[in-house]
Amino acid sequence: MHIIHIGKFYPPYRGGMETYLRDLAAAQVRQGHQVTVIVHNHDWQRISSQTSRQCIDGVQVIRLRSLKPWLHTPIMLGLNRCIRQLMTTNRPDLIHLHSPNPSLFWLLFNGQAKSLPWVLSWHSDMVTQFSSTLLKLIYRLIKPFENKLIKHCQSILVSSQYYADGSPQLKYHQQKVKVIPLGIDTQKISEVAINDTTEEFGVGNQFNLFSLGRLTFYKNQQMLIAAMKQLSHYQLLLAGSGQLHEQLQQQINDMDVNDQVKLLGEVSEAKAQQLFAHCDVFCLASHDRAESFGVVLLEAMYHNKIILVADTEGSGMRWLAENYQKGFTFKANDVEDFVRVVQHIRENYQEIMARPAQFDYDIDTIAQVIEQNSYTQLT
Repeated sequence: MHIIHIGKFYPPYRGGMETYLRDLAAAQVRQGHQVTVIVHNHDWQRISSQTSRQCIDGVQVIRLRSLKPWLHTPIMLGLNRCIRQLMTTNRPDLIHLHSPNPSLFWLLFNGQAKSLPWVLSWHSDMVTQFSSTLLKLIYRLIKPFENKLIKHCQSILVSSQYYADGSPQLKYHQQKVKVIPLGIDTQKISEVAINDTTEEFGVGNQFNLFSLGRLTFYKNQQMLIAAMKQLSHYQLLLAGSGQLHEQLQQQINDMDVNDQVKLLGEVSEAKAQQLFAHCDVFCLASHDRAESFGVVLLEAMYHNKIILVADTEGSGMRWLAENYQKGFTFKANDVEDFVRVVQHIRENYQEIMARPAQFDYDIDTIAQVIEQNSYTQLT
């Protein structure tokens, strides 16, 4: 089967959606499929990037020329021309779309693309509770195009029933929704050499909390920092880059928790796995449904770590925690409840860690589920 994936970005661009796309495409190649991935080229110059092509792990990756993002949204140029070329040289069997991505709307004007079956991975809604007023206004204008895109898709893959139930858009298309969780490439992670110690974590009786993600408003790192004032003998490491770096560092300075909280900036995949391996608890405090699932939680779970997530309504974070033997939730945006749960975990740490935990999110398994429950019905 020749599968075309159309996504937003592709590694080395960092993000959960991008990591999942890479791992899924590579898994499908291992299972005998021909896979082409089309994404925006994130290597922007002044105004736009240029088209580039690579073969990575057997996946043909086409990074199309794209305009620089506006409101976090890049615009892909030449998508329909690229699709027509692929149809001529080696006709695909289906197109797998990854949303949110307004560049997908170009396909609505491509008759050849519309002659193929479409599968849509709905990673998150385009707008959520805390989206800007401007973004919500723009969404009202482009929503008709999104409706047409959904109408043409034969199935919509959603990572949790919680997200499917909480999405204002998906509630009108429940007959197309199939709940299939995301997965990660555990083989790739297992190949990372893990040292016995990591210099970022302290020694002695400190209890180590770790969080990984873009430094942006909905990830809510500011709440984690605020909680540290009440958690002496605890350490918090925040890995990731983003527009809030200076603001978060100022909060750390103002609260005088520099000895407890460290901003690590962007870290390599290998370093991230080191940090997962040596933390005591992995925390994800996102308070908006823009955090639809949390691939980083799967990485923490693979390392057999305790996870602590906000109970944000409609987010798959809570679903993951509730279905994991070492998962805990706290009331979203509630510092006092976060502190209470962290202290409970520390007091009962040995008992919690002794609980058997099963990991069911290997990407090869997830790829098989997608093929059996979605692809084979269309081709």
